[in-house]
Amino acid sequence: MSENSNSDSVLKALGKNIRQNRLLKGLTQESLAESIGKSTNFVSLAENGNTGLSIQTIVDLCKALGVNADTIFAGIIPATDKDVDNYILESLNLFTDEDKTIVADLIAYIKNSKK
Repeated sequence: MSENSNSDSVLKALGKNIRQNRLLKGLTQESLAESIGKSTNFVSLAENGNTGLSIQTIVDLCKALGVNADTIFAGIIPATDKDVDNYILESLNLFTDEDKTIVADLIAYIKNSKK
């Protein structure tokens, strides 16, 4: 894989993670753009992996989305077990009560299948 296509895949993965977390937070591109001091077009380009992101922009996105950098870089930098645990815990904070019930049922199902 060429260096350029590797860079493109990183940008696409970053964009996917940004979009996913924005939607989990219930934010529009407009509201995210406003909170990071960028244009809606910039957020769209970032979410589609069509623009690079400065370190400051990544920090601003993490703050605006209420996530740590591990969440933004998920799937790009291999996660440790601790990272996965933190991802699960952070995600639970974004879930509705109905979502949490579904997750609890899934956990019970997995635990019971291990017996």
